[in-house]
Amino acid sequence: MSEEFPDILPDDEFERCLQERHKAERALSIAQAGWDHSGRVTPHQPGDGLPESTIEQHFPQIAKKLILAWPSEACAAYLNNLIVTRRPRQGFPPEVLDDLLMLYSMNDMLLRSMQSRSAFNSGTDKFRPTT
Repeated sequence: MSEEFPDILPDDEFERCLQERHKAERALSIAQAGWDHSGRVTPHQPGDGLPESTIEQHFPQIAKKLILAWPSEACAAYLNNLIVTRRPRQGFPPEVLDDLLMLYSMNDMLLRSMQSRSAFNSGTDKFRPTT
């Protein structure tokens, strides 16, 4: 894996993410069948067969990494590294940065939701059933 993508996924979560990635790759390959592969970025029109996300359109490798890690602490770390960096680079177009920020917020909400469900379920195991 690349240095910018932390290796902190548990094995079972990695396997689930891998399966999700394979599903997404199949869907992308079907959608990409009619794309123009000239390398030019063409303006997106709804229903033209291009991915809906600006990240998928402009940075497909980043989109693949996000699909692999979604949702997880590793995904949060990767998004944070993309959004806040000390490396000199041009940066992302504003619409891509907006999508990255939105994904960071969504990932955070999902993680909090999973943690609260986990805490609730572990707390209910301590109660005895009423007779």
